[in-house]
Amino acid sequence: MDAAKRNATQSPDRASASSAPWLILAVDDDPEMQRVTRLALASCQFDGRGMQMLSAHSAAEARTLLAQNSDIALVLLDVVMETEHAGLDLVRYIREDLGNAAIRIVLRTGQPGQAPAAQVVAQYDIDGYHIKSDLTFQRLQTLLTTGLRAHVLIRRLEQRQQELLRSNQELERFAHAASHDLQTPLRNILSLTQLLSRRLKTQADDGTRELLRLLTDSAGILHRLIDDILEYSRVGQAHPGHQPVDLNELMRQTRLLLSVVIDERGAVLEVEPLPEIEGSATQLECLLRNLVENGIKFQPGPAPRVHVRAQREGLGWKILVEDHGIGIPPDYRAEVFQMFKRLHTQEQYPGSGIGLAMCQKVATLHHGRIEITDTPGGGTTMNVTLPVKQPVEV
Repeated sequence: MDAAKRNATQSPDRASASSAPWLILAVDDDPEMQRVTRLALASCQFDGRGMQMLSAHSAAEARTLLAQNSDIALVLLDVVMETEHAGLDLVRYIREDLGNAAIRIVLRTGQPGQAPAAQVVAQYDIDGYHIKSDLTFQRLQTLLTTGLRAHVLIRRLEQRQQELLRSNQELERFAHAASHDLQTPLRNILSLTQLLSRRLKTQADDGTRELLRLLTDSAGILHRLIDDILEYSRVGQAHPGHQPVDLNELMRQTRLLLSVVIDERGAVLEVEPLPEIEGSATQLECLLRNLVENGIKFQPGPAPRVHVRAQREGLGWKILVEDHGIGIPPDYRAEVFQMFKRLHTQEQYPGSGIGLAMCQKVATLHHGRIEITDTPGGGTTMNVTLPVKQPVEV
């Protein structure tokens, strides 16, 4: 009898998830172990719900049942079945192929020598590895309770993560729509103000001309702020497939895009050979451009110098963008990554206060991080750590 027919009478009513039994999948080729497990589950409850057992006598049958029952909470899994490592292969299938981190897995074996416990626990995401002969009714019921408790906690975390993701996406869509809709009237205000300034150039008194200058400057600041908000929201909305990205090519693009700023300031941009990593070229270019532009901006005086280099760190690379500017005090190094956080006035250093928040967002989207340290001799070093390969999204 195949797995689907054997378990047809065991499927609980899904009409009320809060009262339906917990689905426990027992995978074992020993009929006696299946019988004993069913007896143990019959008297076991967790969170006011009983337990319903599905039976599979091989890893292949288990895969069928996992495909048919998305709400399996816990798997009691034999190690040695149709092959010596059938159980371990099934663990990998659940975690990697199905991408399911919520199902809790307890391994049971009658042949402990086949896979040493320490090795299994270290290499596999499981909730226990036990010798069958040591599992009394009481111990098995304890394992079920602790496993189900972990399952509930993980499900709650996944649900909270999805809620936060939806909330962030809604906020980003709102920011994008609002910023986009503001662009046209703001351009009109800026154009009309400039036109009015030209017409009144010879007629207006000094006070009027100063008011017009302030109006033009304010409109320009607001225009740059909206542009930055739009770019920030686009980073959040874009979910490109990760491709190999040559950071040397991105730095060539960055140098070209910042050529006006570099020429005006007489800046020196020194770039050592950089690695190739997986990611979004558009987002990573945005990150590098903002860091280099900040490095130039916050160096008063002529010929600001920015040095970009990389060093290997574990399974990834650390990209260092070093300047010799005014520096960032340690007490403010966490705050500067907040949206609109500024340490200086517009008159001192113009900007929107969004650039570093965008850089942190790009690093996070690439499963990396960004930190601030001092440059030897004075200044700021932005340290961006990124993995060589992006994890597979499930």
